[in-house]
Amino acid sequence: MNIEEQSQDIAVSVVIPMRNEERFIGRCLDSISATTFEPKQYEIIVVDGASDDRSREVVLAKAEIFRNIRLIYNPEKIVPAGMNVGIRAARGQYIIRMDAHAEYPAEYITNCLAELKRTGAGNVGGRLVTLPGSDTLMAKAISLFTQIPVGVGNSSYRLGHGDRDVDTVPFGAFPREVFERVGYYREDLIRNQDFELNARIRQAGYRIYLSNKIWMSYYNSGSYRKFMHQAWVNGIWSPRMWFGFPASFCWRHAAPLAFVSTLLSLFLVGLWSQFVLYVGMGLLGIYLAVTIATSIWVGARKDWKCAPYVALIMPSYHILYGLGTLYGLAVASCMNAMRQKIN
Repeated sequence: MNIEEQSQDIAVSVVIPMRNEERFIGRCLDSISATTFEPKQYEIIVVDGASDDRSREVVLAKAEIFRNIRLIYNPEKIVPAGMNVGIRAARGQYIIRMDAHAEYPAEYITNCLAELKRTGAGNVGGRLVTLPGSDTLMAKAISLFTQIPVGVGNSSYRLGHGDRDVDTVPFGAFPREVFERVGYYREDLIRNQDFELNARIRQAGYRIYLSNKIWMSYYNSGSYRKFMHQAWVNGIWSPRMWFGFPASFCWRHAAPLAFVSTLLSLFLVGLWSQFVLYVGMGLLGIYLAVTIATSIWVGARKDWKCAPYVALIMPSYHILYGLGTLYGLAVASCMNAMRQKIN
């Protein structure tokens, strides 16, 4: 059977961007390959961004067992470039983005296709069931923090509010025509490229649908340092996304910026006004009270040993995310001003 004949049998192309994922990629591929979907009708394309660990070896070993796995190279290393390389190499009518940090139930591909056809949406996805990235109380606390409103705002896919139209879903399943109409992932966005793409999809008139029939297990950051770095970097890249495509603005991404900016402004003005200083101290006191209440709530519902870690994670995450966004806003504003001056 030649490539052209073979491609006619493929309904779904699973695309997995990968870089240094030797701890997770094997389990990820095993879970996908256990699918109830007909093996001849899907392919798995792993796009390696120049991994310098054993990720490639793990994928090649799995490809010896599961013949529908392909490993291709992403010289740019970053996720959006990897996705674009994978989509262009894909032969399926539908593209399902999957993440190497996740594991998927056997019905995942089948349910994604069924929901795409039932809803006519431009992208469908499901709940992200967050698991600790390592066997520590800190990792467990991080996992719990990313599943409560004070940590993730109104993010429906983290809170489990499904069977509705939403602004974004994790990773996603798309009819191929969506990319042909709205374009591919923006390679100038190191982070937030998924949300920006979904904003373009919504603006083009498609629905983004979160289904209760779809879910996956996702391994979150396994250490405090990595999680705080994630907060800082995500904050930096949000303004770049907003300037590039204003329709991608979302209040929950901007909330840490509003919080940090308000506090900084109040304490700065408070150098000259005692009343304003008291207002700032009052706002900070309310926030700390909410932090303590949240940690107690998590402890009572989940694990008391995690409560002190949540009390540390919450203000650290919000402040670093807000400061990162403030820094990113300054950089993006300068870059935008320079482009306007050149033009």
